[in-house]
Amino acid sequence: MNSDRTNGRVNIMGPNMDLRFAMSDQIPVNQTSTFRDAMTGNWYDTALSSAFFSSANMKIVQNGIRAGVYKKSNGQYVIGEQNGDELKIVMRSIFLQYSKNLPTNIPDQIRDLNNIVFDYSVNQVYGEAQGYMTYKKDVSTLVVPIAHPILSYTNDKQLELKRWF
Repeated sequence: MNSDRTNGRVNIMGPNMDLRFAMSDQIPVNQTSTFRDAMTGNWYDTALSSAFFSSANMKIVQNGIRAGVYKKSNGQYVIGEQNGDELKIVMRSIFLQYSKNLPTNIPDQIRDLNNIVFDYSVNQVYGEAQGYMTYKKDVSTLVVPIAHPILSYTNDKQLELKRWF
């Protein structure tokens, strides 16, 4: 069918082979890019925001979350890296709430912000890991039915039938 004759939002009659991937994202999925526009619309970029949202610091945060969950679970859970976009959202929220934005002592400010990110993220990821493991256990095992009732009172006294009429 000719694409000039369709009037819907998306042409599902037959895709154009040249534009097959035009609507998909072009950023590689396996690499986390820096959060270049973290302060767009709110604040100007500073040395603190550039260093905090750098890919090196995001790698530090990823490894800190993994180590924190491992310690909190006493070695029970070894997790992989978290989704980069969700980590950026958490880091941006923490930055906007708790950053001091001082032009001096930037490494200490980054360390403080990273610790706040760790405190929040480790608890979240640990709780989700516990929930997932409980879910896997519940799905893998059948429900054990309740046992049939037993008469626990062995004295066989019964009421006397008294006729009133």
